[in-house]
Amino acid sequence: MVEQIFTQLIKDNLSALSDKKRFTGLAKDLMPGQVLNVNLLLALYDMGIHSEIEKVPQITNAFAYRFVKQLCDERGVSRVNSDWAVSVWCVCYGKNILRKPCEIKISEPKSGKGPSITEDNVGTKQYSELFRFQKLPDMTGYAIIGFVGENRKTLVLPNLHKNQTVTAIAESAFSESDVQEVVMTEGIASIGAKAFVGCTELRQVIFSDNLVEIGDSAFSGCAALNTAMLPAKLQRIGSYAFASTGIKTAIIPQTVYELGEGAYSNCEKITEITVPDGVVLLKDKLFYGCSSLKKVTLHNGIEGIGVKTFSGCDKITTLTIPDSVLHIGEDAFMDTGDKFILICGKGTYAEEYARANKLKFQLS
Repeated sequence: MVEQIFTQLIKDNLSALSDKKRFTGLAKDLMPGQVLNVNLLLALYDMGIHSEIEKVPQITNAFAYRFVKQLCDERGVSRVNSDWAVSVWCVCYGKNILRKPCEIKISEPKSGKGPSITEDNVGTKQYSELFRFQKLPDMTGYAIIGFVGENRKTLVLPNLHKNQTVTAIAESAFSESDVQEVVMTEGIASIGAKAFVGCTELRQVIFSDNLVEIGDSAFSGCAALNTAMLPAKLQRIGSYAFASTGIKTAIIPQTVYELGEGAYSNCEKITEITVPDGVVLLKDKLFYGCSSLKKVTLHNGIEGIGVKTFSGCDKITTLTIPDSVLHIGEDAFMDTGDKFILICGKGTYAEEYARANKLKFQLS
């Protein structure tokens, strides 16, 4: 009954999801005799479960368990009640309304059955004990350096170790492993160089909202990775961080101020990219070999374009170069195709470059 009412509530009031006061009022008004259940569902709303459900392409057990664990650890909610509340959100909103693939079934607490959202345990060890940690040099917390459990297909990364925060994934922590899905709990702020390099089966990553840095080659060679919804606080994407991945859409947050050399090189499925306002230099080979890339938006303020930055992007037909650009590297537009035209201002460096390199151009 609660599940049906909750589904209808969201369906009839989708806009209320962005208005905490309104959504809270509706939930309490429509389910007046379900105080405990309403409070559980609203606690998950406060944790942002609705936003996270909207971001992911599919709702997996690992995704759901992240919120079960958070309810248990941070709010003191029982495992049974946490399982029920999370499963209701996943099914009612994710599956029934957004029509997303969903592994979860709504829990039946009084049926005697086990939880619908399972916890990964091996033997008598708690799941978090299967990770290996290293104290960070600044002594402010820990970094995850590996995993010793047998089942590493899905990893839910913990945010606490010995009652101290886990804030980083160390260099090469999970490189060339058979991990398929990664869920980062809140608190993880940085992903080290080559942390997941060569993980050819990795298909989905749910990032921590607190993530600010993705290190060099962190996901390079993850060919099955076709989606990466980057968090709003992200500041730096390292060199070759997503090179040779299967990413189809690159939505780069405006908070990012650095895109490293070759960060998205050889991403052959990407079709569109908007460069954030804080990035003033497009480094060498940034989009090299992005053979499906059709549209690139560059802001006024970009000062330089590196060597072979757009080389091999043969689906781009026009590219508008801002007047602010004062340097363009060698072979920046090599192998871009016969239809490629630079759009540039009269008397700008871009016009001079186009003439010197015999590129087609049109004055804006």
